[in-house]
Amino acid sequence: MTMYPPQGPSGPTGPYGPQTGGMPPMVCTWHPDRPTNLRCSRCGRPACPSCLTPASVGFHCRACVAESRPAARVAVARTIAGAKHGAQPRITYALIGLNVLVFLAVAAQAGSLSDFRGSSIFNGSLLVPMLVAGGEWWRVVSSGFLHLSVTHIVLNMLALYFIGLGLERVLGAWRYLALYLLSLLGGSASIMLFAGVTSSAAGASGAIFGLMGALLVTLKRLKLDLRQAGIIIAINVIATFAIPGISWQAHVGGLVVGTLVGAAMVYAPAASRTNWQIGTCVVVFVALAAVIVAKDLSLGHWVCFNTTRPDVSCIPPS
Repeated sequence: MTMYPPQGPSGPTGPYGPQTGGMPPMVCTWHPDRPTNLRCSRCGRPACPSCLTPASVGFHCRACVAESRPAARVAVARTIAGAKHGAQPRITYALIGLNVLVFLAVAAQAGSLSDFRGSSIFNGSLLVPMLVAGGEWWRVVSSGFLHLSVTHIVLNMLALYFIGLGLERVLGAWRYLALYLLSLLGGSASIMLFAGVTSSAAGASGAIFGLMGALLVTLKRLKLDLRQAGIIIAINVIATFAIPGISWQAHVGGLVVGTLVGAAMVYAPAASRTNWQIGTCVVVFVALAAVIVAKDLSLGHWVCFNTTRPDVSCIPPS
């Protein structure tokens, strides 16, 4: 009787045991030298026990575990004022565009590039302390977007462009805008305090001088050479007092406020930077508003009893 050996599983036999259907053995995705019969219950990848982690249902491979973890927070590079590095200076361009747009609207309405008395926009926006005291409070802001001639707006917008772009990159959009508007308001408050009751003023110079002051303290904070910026500011201050017709009140007021706000922006401690910056802006705004209101009240008697102008409203009426 012929004896035959017992038959094993069909198919060839490999180093890790029998191979079915001619297929190679299943190995770990991350360790090709390790055979395995296990798979990830999420993606189905073959994995050895060391590459699997218990999950709420079955086991997950190392790839699925990594995908399910929250992404690690990447630190964002910040400037000394807390702005993101590389942010584009959109506010400067927007302010230039707004000033130019107002100038063109006034010129079109007046039909002139130098005599704007025929423009209701111009007449209704000039800063005149007597009219502000009469209730037209918007003039303390609107006057900062008016200009008296082509030369006036060209010089101011060039200064805004060259000073504003770099400063906005350091401060960031909202800090830069707050600095600009508070400097503008500082110039208007100074005019209310020190200029004649019936005098008139217009221009972005107060705001731009504020940017100059902020630029100076920013350069100092960065430990950069102050000589060039200092010379430019000194020349502008001298010109303010030497050239007739320039509102020194707006320039000095804007410079003082801009320097103060700029210092708060770049010297605030990093741990509480935002609170310091917002707090300073609020305090400066309240102080400037108080100055304007106090001057407004002091002019009330003069306005209500020393003019018969129909465009002046008395609060309360005389």
